[in-house]
Amino acid sequence: MPRLLRYLLIWLSCTAASVTAVMLTVHFVIGLTRPTPPAARSVQAVYPSPSVLVGVPASSVATAPKAPTTPASPSSPPPTTRTPSPSPSATRAPVTSTPRPSASKCSGGPGLHTVPSEGGKVTVQYGRDSVCFVSAVPDPGFRTSTSQSDPGTLVVVFTSDDHRSQITATVVPTARASVRETRL
Repeated sequence: MPRLLRYLLIWLSCTAASVTAVMLTVHFVIGLTRPTPPAARSVQAVYPSPSVLVGVPASSVATAPKAPTTPASPSSPPPTTRTPSPSPSATRAPVTSTPRPSASKCSGGPGLHTVPSEGGKVTVQYGRDSVCFVSAVPDPGFRTSTSQSDPGTLVVVFTSDDHRSQITATVVPTARASVRETRL
């Protein structure tokens, strides 16, 4: 084999090996940095009594979580549903929520935002000209009340024996939320 052809084959094989190594490395690094979708975690649901919710109709408070339904084949046993019983030793605060706001009422705005305070967290969805209540999670020892005088303003208040957190979400003149902390 002529010397020039041998050098050419060696150069081609080394180039191919190095390009392959670089491509595999780039593929591996890009695979590690790809964002992953959020994973849902199951938690024991604790539902407050309807008297805890102010401004929310009692019919919108769920009494038990619904089990997902799947079509059963004729040979499979019927699906069973399990209702979790509230444990007296649960230390999580109850979660206050309403059904998902309609897409037409809260569309076109900045979207979903969570506002933290000392008394808990409120999640609201801003629309073009309205604020929709999504959920309120009080910290331990706090109670929650909500009020909405008009579609553009929502007020959520967390109260305890010695503290009050008031979160006001509005879209007038622009979408914003303000938090006012008060010692009682």
